[in-house]
Amino acid sequence: MDLYTKLSSCVEELSSTFASRMTQYEEELKNATSEASHKTISSLSRDFIEFKGLVWKTLSSLKAQMELLVLGLDRHEMASRSKILLLHGLSEDKGADSLASVLSIASKNLEMASVTAKDITSCHRLGSNTSKPRPILIRFESRIVRNEVWRSKTKLKGSGLTLSEFLTKPRHEIFVNARKRFGLHKCWTSDGKIIIQISANTRKKIESAGEYRELVAQFPVAESSAIPPKPVPEKRFRRTVK
Repeated sequence: MDLYTKLSSCVEELSSTFASRMTQYEEELKNATSEASHKTISSLSRDFIEFKGLVWKTLSSLKAQMELLVLGLDRHEMASRSKILLLHGLSEDKGADSLASVLSIASKNLEMASVTAKDITSCHRLGSNTSKPRPILIRFESRIVRNEVWRSKTKLKGSGLTLSEFLTKPRHEIFVNARKRFGLHKCWTSDGKIIIQISANTRKKIESAGEYRELVAQFPVAESSAIPPKPVPEKRFRRTVK
């Protein structure tokens, strides 16, 4: 049974349970008059508190299952992008051939002359025209070539060009927030997952907003953001000679 079927079954069962309990309470409240005994009112109050706890517990469970469902869809979307890289920083000249530019960068900057047009199935600017150069989406024929290019990205240092993975919107937002909180050079991605260097000996790999919230709660103050106190200057006193 897949996750969607389980979730649907769970919702149907809960709906039936809630409807039954609500009907029961409505009948008991109709029968409860102003002259109802204290025992009856106390019993209804106790049942209501138990039912209220059940509702909150159920909503929490549904929220967790929905997050799992969303994560499953996000993983599926990320898998469809596994052969894609984005090239940033290349000036957008009118009439320029994106594929020719990418192959030139691969040959000269990445020192990968072996990459040819046959290795790339799609190459185009991403998004609508803006004042800044749009990134170029590069879809490779195989993950092998894609990974070789990805591993060579450090050779672009100083050129004004950068390569990045094509993250889904939720993962991109997590990545941006993580870099702001833990430091620009302590966060990177690999195979669609966000890797965060918490300390010299602690590295975390996450891929969902829930995991990021847990990480922030576990490490409320990142080691890189801890600012050492400024040294207090020593006070010197001059002796006055009379």
